[in-house]
Amino acid sequence: MSHNKDKGLGVAYSDESKWVIVRDYFEFVDLVTKNFDKIKLVSFDHDLACFKKTHGIREEFTGKTATDYLINFCLDNNKKFPDWYVHTDNTSGRGNIIGAITNYLKVIEGFDISNFRYYHSGIVNNKLV
Repeated sequence: MSHNKDKGLGVAYSDESKWVIVRDYFEFVDLVTKNFDKIKLVSFDHDLACFKKTHGIREEFTGKTATDYLINFCLDNNKKFPDWYVHTDNTSGRGNIIGAITNYLKVIEGFDISNFRYYHSGIVNNKLV
């Protein structure tokens, strides 16, 4: 997903060339693990079409799986959750990602989410978007 004049945060946030795009869960894990301190914003999609088959069982990895990884990475490494945005068109996936992040921010980081509403898509520069 690129944030351009028609979608996402728009070009006012960042030039499209500054985004690092990962296409699956495993690329995301690798990027977070190796470059967490360089990450300024994570923009989540839910439907990654990422699967792994182990012992005949097919497991799907989604944007929610990536969200859970990032939350656990922050917990395990005593890091603050980066700015974030959810750009997915999957409505139930969107709710699951936002719910996990806002719950983490409220319970673990003490972030005041009382003004967060269903039409918000994330928190960038400490402001609801």
